[in-house]
Amino acid sequence: MQNLQNEQISFDYMSAFEILHPSLIMKCRKLFENGHFSESAEKGFKVVRDRLRDLTGFENGSDAFGRGRLQVLGATAKNVESDFHDAVQFLTMSIDKFRNEKAHTANAKITDPKRAYAYLQLSNLAMLLLDNATITNVSS
Repeated sequence: MQNLQNEQISFDYMSAFEILHPSLIMKCRKLFENGHFSESAEKGFKVVRDRLRDLTGFENGSDAFGRGRLQVLGATAKNVESDFHDAVQFLTMSIDKFRNEKAHTANAKITDPKRAYAYLQLSNLAMLLLDNATITNVSS
C-alpha cells in the first residue's frame, strides 16, 4: 500500500486559474505566477470588495447585505433561501476579516501556493455568487 502522506501531489495552478472568475484572473494571476502569493490573495479579497461596492455602494459584506439590501439568487429551493442568503453574507464577511488580517500587518506573508490558491478560491466563490446579485426594493 502506498503511503499517501509521503507522496508528492503536483497541481498545475496556472491551468487552475482558467476556472476562476475573469476578474480574479485579470487582477491576480500575474502576481501569483511571479510568486507574490500574499499580494495575489489580498488582491482577490479586494476584487470582492470592489464588486460589493459596485453593486451596493458598500465595500464590506455586513453593510452590503444590510444597508445595501443585497440579495443573491441561487438557493436550491425556496425553503432554504434564508440559509443561502446568510451563507453568502457570511462568506463576504469572512473575506473582509481575512483581508483585514492580511492588510494590517507586515508579517502576513503567504509562502505556500496552496494556501494562496485556497484564498483565491474563496474569492472566486464569492464572485460567482455575486454575479447573481440583485438589490431588493424597500416597501413603502
